[in-house]
Amino acid sequence: MTISLPAIRNFTKRSGLLLMAMVMLALAVTSCDDNSVTDSDPDPEPEEELYAVYWRLQTPDGRTNYVSLVNDLMEAGEVDPAEALEVPGQSRFYAQPQAGYFFTGNGETLTFTRYNIPEEGKSFEEGEKFSLANEGVTSLQARTVFLSDTKAYYIDNTQGQIVIFNPEEMAITGSFDLPEEFATGYQGYSTQLGFNGYQLNGNRLSIPVGWVNFEAATHLDKTGLAIVDTEADQVISYTEDTRCALATEPAFMPNGDVYYGQSERYHFSRQARQKDKAGCILRKEAGADGFDQDFDPYFIDQIEGKEVGLSLFNAPTEGNGYVRVLDTDQLEWSENVEGITYYDTVWETYEINLSKNEVIGKVDRPLGPSYAEQPFLINEDFYGTLKVNDEGEHRVIKYAPDGSYEEGLTTPGYISNLVRLR
Repeated sequence: MTISLPAIRNFTKRSGLLLMAMVMLALAVTSCDDNSVTDSDPDPEPEEELYAVYWRLQTPDGRTNYVSLVNDLMEAGEVDPAEALEVPGQSRFYAQPQAGYFFTGNGETLTFTRYNIPEEGKSFEEGEKFSLANEGVTSLQARTVFLSDTKAYYIDNTQGQIVIFNPEEMAITGSFDLPEEFATGYQGYSTQLGFNGYQLNGNRLSIPVGWVNFEAATHLDKTGLAIVDTEADQVISYTEDTRCALATEPAFMPNGDVYYGQSERYHFSRQARQKDKAGCILRKEAGADGFDQDFDPYFIDQIEGKEVGLSLFNAPTEGNGYVRVLDTDQLEWSENVEGITYYDTVWETYEINLSKNEVIGKVDRPLGPSYAEQPFLINEDFYGTLKVNDEGEHRVIKYAPDGSYEEGLTTPGYISNLVRLR
């Protein structure tokens, strides 16, 4: 399976394949005299692996993003911002595993820029560009779905549409509308989409949506789900579920099922914090047009003494997920607390067997923030990130199948993407 941001998740467990170098031995050459000499080309060096680490720093002057290229994610030490590609403002990063290039999206100019990677070294070369400004896009998000080498979707919640583009030619090839519920401003709310990828079953793409009004600190008590036909480039269906609000954060199953936990944006709603409990998950079975009504969404009821559980992301054990559970000894769940305060490292991590709908227990790891950790499957190994301190440093971690992990490189700020480029 491949899990990355931006990402699609295909139930055939499509993943980036480890490239195998083929060694060609030269034929032995015999001289005319009695002394025969066998010449052969030396074995070629294995391809040098190259990874992109996309991270950001928040300063009083605003946000700056960086793309650091490294040969080893697990090498101890901190990346050097001076050696990274600097991308200003509310910008984004997009890449397919081992495609030999990546994109940055400039949040100010709404421009996608392609950077090509050579076969050796850690350099990059700026390539073609295109702009989404003429498509009505007013804010960039990390929501690009690569369908093939020549077709990709950009999911735009500012207008409630999907823009189609060709990654090779760097050209926009079309667009189509999503349901009106996906456009920011719907009933006075900001639309919230998932951060950790989208489920693709054959030609059926699942896109959940929720709604928050940050100024009024309210939300809509429901989650919407659109199913898109990626061959016909049109919406097949749209349904809603009122059992769980803002259920947009995915955990992907190998059989094509996908589970959605509540976005951490839920804690920005004072209306939500007036409730005694929060913590629910919705399931969408492979091939279904809506959420499974037979699945009990209220997992938090299984955890004695706990009241609030948000977010959801894949655990290293196949079929399991991790959820964030608020440690109320650190911070109470209250309408009198500022919503942004819940981004502090006051959340425990619990593991849940999703298909059985059974909470396994608390995971032995440090307290974390409310948002879902972004999981990455690279070279068949499962990676994640940890917030190291309140100064904002983050660290790459590599999981063992039992959920234990070893720590790798450190960045000065939040890591939002890891991908193997070569």
